[in-house]
Amino acid sequence: MQYRFYKEADIEELARAMSEAYSEEPWNEKWSAERAVQRVQAILGNYQSIGLVAEEEDAIIGGLLGYVDPYADEDFFYVSELFVVPQYKKHGIGRGLLKELENELKKKGISVVQLMSIEPNEVFYGKCGLSKDDVSVLFKRV
Repeated sequence: MQYRFYKEADIEELARAMSEAYSEEPWNEKWSAERAVQRVQAILGNYQSIGLVAEEEDAIIGGLLGYVDPYADEDFFYVSELFVVPQYKKHGIGRGLLKELENELKKKGISVVQLMSIEPNEVFYGKCGLSKDDVSVLFKRV
């Protein structure tokens, strides 16, 4: 298994892997191929985006997608998506993708990683060194 930066030719396979990862509990999401590609492209179109791929035998089995979020006195890196296809979960791949990201961010002088998560994943992120901050996510359907 290897980690690498994404290539433009990876977008459809990244979208497929993301769809597969989110098709099971706790999400049970049904992504169309077109909508998943749009999601991947939207994230990678952001300011200083990074796309990392976990690959096994030339197949994408996981990914991390995000971008630099400039703030008042420092830059943050916002992880929009971190996913691993179901049969490879609990094999350290998500943790490996985060470690690869951290290595890249150190080179860029970025020391803060942010993401939003559902409650069932908070244990995993805690094991990776992330903790809750004081900000609440608010939303409203219109």
